[in-house]
Amino acid sequence: MEPLSLSEPGIPAGNSSSVAQEKFHVLVGVTGSVAALKLPLLVAELLKIPGLEVKVVTTEKAKHFYNAQEIPVTLYGDEEEWQLWKGRSDPVLHIELRRWADLMVVAPLDANTLAKVANGICDNLLVSTQALPATAPQL
Repeated sequence: MEPLSLSEPGIPAGNSSSVAQEKFHVLVGVTGSVAALKLPLLVAELLKIPGLEVKVVTTEKAKHFYNAQEIPVTLYGDEEEWQLWKGRSDPVLHIELRRWADLMVVAPLDANTLAKVANGICDNLLVSTQALPATAPQL
């Protein structure tokens, strides 16, 4: 299967036009399932797709299953949410990530996080970020 090319609409893939192509932003959420072992592989495969920019939001339990040094993109967890916000006018990380992302993929999705999303519980960075606006595309 050929990797998907995400070129700007109206500009054929591979065109050496001087028009800058915008990147497609994928936010990967990873939860505390043993399948989180595959996070380094998932990120590596996503980064092979031209025009894709990737960031990762992780739960605390997910951190037990992978080595953060093997992830070549920015990783965010609950501690970054609170370290970055100091006062009322400061940006809020989960809102900024939600605005940044064109697509959010949660893989793996453990039963705990699924239950939180289903019941509107937003007690960590991942589920707070996952509260996308109603206008966002959903898979």
